[in-house]
Amino acid sequence: MKKLLLALCLCALALNLAACRKQADETPENPGASTSGQAAEPPVTPDTQETPKTPDTPDAPAADPNAIAFFDCGKLELPNSGAAEGRENFEEFLNLTGVGREAAIEITQYTVEGDPIVSTLTFDGGGFTLAVDSTADAFAAPADRTVRETGWKRLAIVERTGENGTLYQSFRLTNLDEGEVTGETPDGDDVYTLFEEPLTD
Repeated sequence: MKKLLLALCLCALALNLAACRKQADETPENPGASTSGQAAEPPVTPDTQETPKTPDTPDAPAADPNAIAFFDCGKLELPNSGAAEGRENFEEFLNLTGVGREAAIEITQYTVEGDPIVSTLTFDGGGFTLAVDSTADAFAAPADRTVRETGWKRLAIVERTGENGTLYQSFRLTNLDEGEVTGETPDGDDVYTLFEEPLTD
């Protein structure tokens, strides 16, 4: 009887070992392996070379069709005596041209006899153009009653001390580099005094 029980235990043990071996053979080494005896397909891995997609860059905003491209700053009147009229217009012109905006201003000065000399100063974003109309100067020679146009690189603001000790602020058009023009630099081909005004405390 003992021999029979021992034989049955050995038989059961052998069957268990065979079943375990069979289960181990059929278990895939990785989850994607095939159990049908066919070759397993390799697992799918993300392509590390592919650049992640980013949202499209938005187009640059369209230019505002209502934006002002050119500013007419109006007029500046400089009488021989009394206060200037439209000085705020000239300040606007200086502010606009100082940041590169295109602008123009009309400046009227008067001869000793009171005839108007009208100058139109224009800035095109890169330089200044001055057109001086002296056709109304009755005391000028006929050949000098013209409209003369000149081009300038910069508008310099400098100080000058007058003979009586008065300090003046001069607005001077120039083709010289910055720092090369002072209040004492004489007018000529490279410097033109537009106008000057006394500085008050």
